[in-house]
Amino acid sequence: MQITNVTVDAYDLGRGFRWGGRRSMDVEGVLLTLEGDDGQQGSALAWTAELPVRAVVAAIEEAAAPLLVGADPLDRPRILTPLWRAFRVGLPLPVIGIVDVALWDLAARSEDLSIADLLGRRRDRIRGCASAPPVETAEDCEAMVDELLDAGFRAIKLHVCGDLETDIAVCRAARRAAGDEVDLMMDAMALYDRYEARSLGFVLDDLDFRWFEDPLSDEDLEGWRELRRLIETPVAGADSVRFTARDYGRPAASGAFDVVRMDAARNGITELRALADLAASLGLRCEGHSFGSALGQAANLQVALSIANGDFFELPVPVGGLDVGVQEGIELDEDGFVSAPDGPGLGLELDPDALAACRIDFN
Repeated sequence: MQITNVTVDAYDLGRGFRWGGRRSMDVEGVLLTLEGDDGQQGSALAWTAELPVRAVVAAIEEAAAPLLVGADPLDRPRILTPLWRAFRVGLPLPVIGIVDVALWDLAARSEDLSIADLLGRRRDRIRGCASAPPVETAEDCEAMVDELLDAGFRAIKLHVCGDLETDIAVCRAARRAAGDEVDLMMDAMALYDRYEARSLGFVLDDLDFRWFEDPLSDEDLEGWRELRRLIETPVAGADSVRFTARDYGRPAASGAFDVVRMDAARNGITELRALADLAASLGLRCEGHSFGSALGQAANLQVALSIANGDFFELPVPVGGLDVGVQEGIELDEDGFVSAPDGPGLGLELDPDALAACRIDFN
């Protein structure tokens, strides 16, 4: 098969989403569609975080499209290697993830298989974990946890607001509201210094949290190793745009992490699967980071269904809030699990009318 056409557009995915550190964000995304000479199409839609969406569109058009037209979607190394070289000198990372996911989606759809099947499926469903917005008070936290439990979640990841005293109170409130049978995690978004991370880490030990994510800046690897020696709660990281699977090797082997994380929508399905294999060789867990568009969530889910050393699928809250542009998003079942979509490739289908309504026109 050869790729015959490359289309890239930008979309407004929603306004005012809450994030860690008392931040809100307006979410914009880039959709890449690859068409093969057999008529099949493969797509990827990734949010651009705080990058200008126009810059990501331009980078795909100028750096990636010439590599894609006429290529076989199975020739991922030939396409991605020049992009990784360009990333080292300034290419936006989402370009690589978007291209890689679209290549996987096209290849899988051409074989009428899911991406999990191409990777080697190990299971059909995985436990869902609510990726909850930050809250400012213990009372707000208790109300939020109650709502998430009512929705069926039995695993909840909190995000710090950045004030240590408030964040400690929120963690205690979350455990009170959740009881002992629910898995709780905390994501510090790399906002803390070593003293603050230690202080919160000791509290998480007392509260039996499942992991402590991104407690420190990813440059402070000695701080990560020290924290891991001091606390019992597993340390998860680093959700960094600078960390590829190769970059993870030395810090992971030196004892910086118990759990490694990466976003397939941003780094690519190929890279996340490579990280999972690296982690398995070191006896570590690997958890995808899927806060983003529905297609980005689906990319992480397909990898999660193909590996043995991951336990959760991160589902952004409110559920469906980032599902713009697809006919049906990923949902939690009554048992607190997320199941594989039925369709080929990523398993989700685009909604052309919804996409047309939120397309960003640069003219």
